[in-house]
Amino acid sequence: MPFKLKLKKTRQYNVASKSLFVISVELLDGGVADCTLSVDSTGQECLDNVCQRQAINQPEFFGLRYVNRSQQPRWVQLERPLKRQLDKYASSHQLYLRVMYYIISGTSLITDEVTRYHYFLQLKNDLIEGRIICDCQQAVVLASYSRQAEYGNHDRERHTVEYLKNLLTFPKQMLDGGQIIDGSTLAETGRLEWLTAAVIQHHMSLHNMSQAQAEEGFITACQQLRGYGQEMFSARDQLDQSEVTIAVSLTGIRVLTETSDTPHFYRWMDITNVINHKRTFSVECQRPLSSAAFVLPSPEDGKYVWRMCVQQHTFYMRHRVALSTAHTVTPEEPRPNFQEHGLSESREELDVRDSGSTSRLDPQSALSPLSPQAPLSAAHRAHSTSCLELADHPPQPLPRNRALLPSYRPAPDYETAIQQKYQQQRAEAQIRYQNHHTTFPTPWQQCQTSSIRIPSRHP
Repeated sequence: MPFKLKLKKTRQYNVASKSLFVISVELLDGGVADCTLSVDSTGQECLDNVCQRQAINQPEFFGLRYVNRSQQPRWVQLERPLKRQLDKYASSHQLYLRVMYYIISGTSLITDEVTRYHYFLQLKNDLIEGRIICDCQQAVVLASYSRQAEYGNHDRERHTVEYLKNLLTFPKQMLDGGQIIDGSTLAETGRLEWLTAAVIQHHMSLHNMSQAQAEEGFITACQQLRGYGQEMFSARDQLDQSEVTIAVSLTGIRVLTETSDTPHFYRWMDITNVINHKRTFSVECQRPLSSAAFVLPSPEDGKYVWRMCVQQHTFYMRHRVALSTAHTVTPEEPRPNFQEHGLSESREELDVRDSGSTSRLDPQSALSPLSPQAPLSAAHRAHSTSCLELADHPPQPLPRNRALLPSYRPAPDYETAIQQKYQQQRAEAQIRYQNHHTTFPTPWQQCQTSSIRIPSRHP
């Protein structure tokens, strides 16, 4: 008869039972970082975790992206719980560490070497994927800076044209004589050998340039190119229903049309209000004739474009002193004041429930379409999904806000606090001791204070 073996069940660590989940974050260098988070962890906690592990000391330039169910890249709202966003909007629990805020006028804001290196990698990806467009000469300069930053000085004996022509990465799209050429057709048209030889010549002129200088040169050259730091969205002009592209960047909003090569640029200082109502995204300017309204594919897209404007403008106003070298702000020029309305989770849920009903809106504004010449009514503005009043409500002065805060006395250090504690206890003990002996005198004190009568010897 065989023996019956009784095996003891081992305790296995179950991630789901601990209210934790593991998420994968793709880095700019192609690596992957896995983060274990709780269901209540915010996007900022995940970003700080990844940046700390990569030794990125300036995480304020970066963000986390995901791909939504419409296969569109979207930024994570860092202040909200991460898992709820991914379960609701994302097609998969895959995140990407990317640069969210692009700088202008050099690299003075980037003081960390690791941060500058990842910023450099982001611009390389933007060039290769076609988000930044340049001509052939600019592509040669950028390729030589990239080569110097990653591999150092040029070796004449080893780095020949035949050796480098399959190793160099050129932009996906380049301008040649006013026409856009595809980077994948360079070998077929015979331009690959010519571009490789030009890169070798320019790379030789960068001899003994340090990695930091090469990265800074690469970043500065990209700042002058078309498409740098722009978030693109497809929309339609509400006035003539023509297709346009809305590009939100650090300096403002650009509107590109198919009929014109020159985009219409709305600077932040020229904008007085930005409104999102369902699918409509409106830009109101100081000059009413310059205002415009656009229709996005969905209400979620309209709200997302509005949120991008808020975040880019907030970053711009935070660093406007350092950015004033390229875009000077005169004292006479009015400065807009973005006020964030409708960004809380409860307000967004309310807007989703009320998106299909117009009973709370003014009937006139609900029936009449938005037009750049006709501003939104008060009822329509009040019940919009998101509304930015840029000029009507100036911010409260900082000294007044500080006056409302309670004042606290500075806390002493540890040794001083201990001395004060024991001095107070010693004083209280002495007082109790004195009171006790004053109330109940000792026998010796009684003898000292009592009078003793001695009998007289005389009769």
